[in-house]
Amino acid sequence: MDFHQEATPYQFCGERVEANIAEWFRLEQWGKGLSSRLFFNEQPTFNWIRHQGHVDDLNSELYSFAHANQDTNIVFGIDTTTEEGRAKYKALWEDLHALTPEIVKKEDFLYPHEMGAQISTEPHFQRLWLYFREHTLKQQIEAAVTDGSVSSEDAAAAQRFLGSSGRHLSVTNFVYAKAGLRPDVAGTDDFAATDRVMSAVGMNDVALSLTTAEDLETQFWNNLDSSYNLTEAGLREELPYFITDPSNRMKVEAIMEGRQDALAAEEHQRLNA
Repeated sequence: MDFHQEATPYQFCGERVEANIAEWFRLEQWGKGLSSRLFFNEQPTFNWIRHQGHVDDLNSELYSFAHANQDTNIVFGIDTTTEEGRAKYKALWEDLHALTPEIVKKEDFLYPHEMGAQISTEPHFQRLWLYFREHTLKQQIEAAVTDGSVSSEDAAAAQRFLGSSGRHLSVTNFVYAKAGLRPDVAGTDDFAATDRVMSAVGMNDVALSLTTAEDLETQFWNNLDSSYNLTEAGLREELPYFITDPSNRMKVEAIMEGRQDALAAEEHQRLNA
């Protein structure tokens, strides 16, 4: 009988391998197939037989997207610190913009030597980054109350509207109301107060778009990153102020040092003790 490629439960090494049960028993599938190469966000695990009894460097010998650069900038290999390099880079950028204006946008133009460090897209780090973003927004609101640009009543209403009493802030209702998708929310007093607070902290000018695959909340938080110039160095400085539990602090420091695999091993030992 015929087997459809979509129904095959194993990944195969090459396109020449057909989706046939007999192909599952090829030596290449059991020796060094994709069973030792992870293409998701898991931590790599290995078998000594597949790697001749030793592994020198997990990051180089195993294939995991956990720490991969998933968003490479356009650099063209040109030195843009020189006048000639900048002219050549700009000309190439404009050519790409003419070919694909929906991908290479003029408003995104920036010389490579002026680009800041990219924020890791590794899932554990992104969860920590969310806490940092929320901590930054809370700080800005508190600072606005202190300098008198926001009343304490409006700040309290904004905290109530954003749900800061819970684990995370939620800007869902705010951005949906701003985009005209929640008129029932837009007419409430708490939303009006939150709108005034966001204006005071510079977060009310976010250009929310409904014509992109990026959801409205992500657009808001990405705008906050650029508005306050959030960096990994800033996260490290503020870490003691928003992660106060000692046990959580150890886990966070492990994430920052890229030791998630050690944490997983410790958790495994704890569960099997």
